[in-house]
Amino acid sequence: MIELLKRIDQRLLPRQSELQYGPYIWLIYLAFFFVSLSQYHPVENSFIYAAIGTIAFLALYFNGYWVSAKRIRWNLFGLIVIGSLMSQLTPGASVFFIYAGAFCCRLGTPRKAIIGLVIISIIVVIISWLTGYGPFFYAPAILFTFMVGGINIYQHETSLQRKELILSQQEVRQLARTSERERIARDLHDLIGHTFSVITLKAELANKLVDRDLAKAKLEIKALEDISRNALSQIREVVTGYRTSDLNTELAHAKYVLASNDMHFDYQFENCEMNDHTNKELAIILKELVTNILKHSQANKINATITQLNEAVLLTIKDDGIGFSETTHQGFGLKGISERVAKLSGSLSIQSSSGTLIEINIPL
Repeated sequence: MIELLKRIDQRLLPRQSELQYGPYIWLIYLAFFFVSLSQYHPVENSFIYAAIGTIAFLALYFNGYWVSAKRIRWNLFGLIVIGSLMSQLTPGASVFFIYAGAFCCRLGTPRKAIIGLVIISIIVVIISWLTGYGPFFYAPAILFTFMVGGINIYQHETSLQRKELILSQQEVRQLARTSERERIARDLHDLIGHTFSVITLKAELANKLVDRDLAKAKLEIKALEDISRNALSQIREVVTGYRTSDLNTELAHAKYVLASNDMHFDYQFENCEMNDHTNKELAIILKELVTNILKHSQANKINATITQLNEAVLLTIKDDGIGFSETTHQGFGLKGISERVAKLSGSLSIQSSSGTLIEINIPL
């Protein structure tokens, strides 16, 4: 029985985590229609007509969760027609207009959705005038159409923004991976290409000398051994270096982490002629600064710039958070940053009046 219900569920609704069982629960409002019909049914065989209308409604209702924004208007039109026809049976048919209003959020934009709600409300008023039901028909219908429709518009837009954020995070991670792969390929090409070119030349020279001057040939072979050992050592250093981040990767990671916490992060990184050690140390400093911002700043916007100023690299990071007093500087992990800057013979400046501005100057 459970498997049968699961198969039915898979045919009725798409696999979207935000839907869950909500669409089934909302069908409970059809009870108002049938309760009203049981008390007020001026048309003969009204329950038969109501059953036919309800089946048509359910078909349009569940189909509405599958169709695109361009086609949802036809579902809305069908729901309005059903509501108009069922209103000839009982005033409780106003619930069909509320269901139509709930689907207006799928029209593409909030503006189109609100226009849809207004049109539905106008139709409700016209039907109320034609049937003579009065305010007890159109007042609750319009009220709940705007209430349910407005809530759905807000939730739909929030869901779209969340999906865009997830896509942005995936893009940042992909860019970081691409940048890392390119860096690895470039460094290995420069290192291994140069080393093997030297090894090839030394091997050719040793091969030529082996029959003419064995002593010199041995020296060249010994040089080959030294070059090989040195190349192995360099490759190990390079591989070890990949385990520590660089500025490009850390900036991309910071954007992802801050975006995950609803903080907007912009950065500008100009091409600076710094050595690898300085690059990696600044990457560690940037990571610690971002950690401080996440923990303490309560900021919404953060901006970082890395530029070359004369013979120095200037790292500036500014946020619009709550800031902190001079007595609490060392309490926010800035002591370790100060020590790293000092080892690089640099300077650290902190201003915390409106938000926080940190400037780090490292000589090249």
